Amino acid sequence: MDKMTSADLNQQISKELHELRHATDNRSQERSWILAQLDNDKLEKEVLTLSVVALHILSALTKEDLTGIELATKLSVTRGGVTRAVQNLIKYQFLTTYQSESDKKKIFYHLTVKGRKVVTIHDKMHKIMDIRLGQIFDKYNEQEKSIILSFLSDFNLTEAGLFDSE
Repeated sequence: MDKMTSADLNQQISKELHELRHATDNRSQERSWILAQLDNDKLEKEVLTLSVVALHILSALTKEDLTGIELATKLSVTRGGVTRAVQNLIKYQFLTTYQSESDKKKIFYHLTVKGRKVVTIHDKMHKIMDIRLGQIFDKYNEQEKSIILSFLSDFNLTEAGLFDSE
């Protein structure tokens, strides 16, 4: 592995931990934190129906409207996964759609005010998590972080191939 800066190591370790956390399906604390930030019972019930992919779709749309294919690529999920999540987001009016003027086959997704409210809370949670991870990273030097990153990469590769046929 090429020598990485401390910031590069932090970013890679964060990515590996994110995959590890979601592989173990430990989202109840995140969901509880998000729900506690909401001030509307109806909105809480609707947010409970959203998947992690749906929340990340909302985050991906904060800067620009995107198509389903662009979302799938940006989030590294299947187009089918995007389609299922988007249907739910539209159903609860977190998103709207519109056709491209130049290419009527292109459907873009756009955040509603309601969607922006939820994504603001979701993104705040991720910022808090990043700060707390940064505090943990500060305890280790670059060599130690490199070892941690190697371990987590190996772990994720092992998990990914665990059920492959031999």
